[in-house]
Amino acid sequence: MHVNEAVKTLICVAAAAYATAGFAFAFRRMRAGFAALAAGWLVNAAVIAVNWTVAGTPPLGSMYHVLVVLAVCLPPLYLFLAVRDRLTWLHAYFAFASVAPLVGALCMNPDTLWRRMPALQSAWFVPHVLAYMLSYALAAVAVVLAVTGMVRGRAGAAGCAVARPRGYDVAAHRILLLGFPFMTFGLLSGMIWADQAWSAYWSWDPKEVWSLITWMLYLVYFHCRKSASLRTWANAAHCLAFAALLTTFLLVNLLPKLSSALHSYATS
Repeated sequence: MHVNEAVKTLICVAAAAYATAGFAFAFRRMRAGFAALAAGWLVNAAVIAVNWTVAGTPPLGSMYHVLVVLAVCLPPLYLFLAVRDRLTWLHAYFAFASVAPLVGALCMNPDTLWRRMPALQSAWFVPHVLAYMLSYALAAVAVVLAVTGMVRGRAGAAGCAVARPRGYDVAAHRILLLGFPFMTFGLLSGMIWADQAWSAYWSWDPKEVWSLITWMLYLVYFHCRKSASLRTWANAAHCLAFAALLTTFLLVNLLPKLSSALHSYATS
């Protein structure tokens, strides 16, 4: 079987396992859920291993690659939050969130023979991209929780069992408190890397501009949430920040009019 077909098959299996885990958690079949989640993660990791072996370098340079890595980041992040903050009720959200990037990866060319271009020959390559992937994975789950909380709040479900100990808003905030330092590191490491590669810390490239806009909007969210007079705007700021994140991650890479000249290697 051709390696591209093999990885597509593995991605389908991983996505199906994550989805199975999500439904098992939703129906309170905890053992089955965790077994499916572990199986999905192992298959997801196998896809990365195949990509890495064929490419001979960490597979993080195309949209296909980063989507596969994005999915593999989510289950370990859930385990960390479950242990540190006792957010054990988030399992279904993280399981379903792991499916979405894999579905996106299936829609793209599995560039298994990808090679690093000269600009990527840097020690900052892996930590920069991985930091952003961790922050984006956490941000995706956080916005789903925020929207779910708003919907359930309007429906009068404030007494929901899973919301009683923490609340969707509190959980989303805790997740973003973990993700924002990764986003900050990604932004700063990108500036250092840019200086090494192009002799300039900042070039006002579309990718750089939207990364800065995203970072600043998350700062606005934290400020709104901390301020009593602005707290009612926190969810709006959160959703706006995530919209900017989607623009940074997807639209800047995929839409010709927004394409990033210096970051063109990030396209699929």
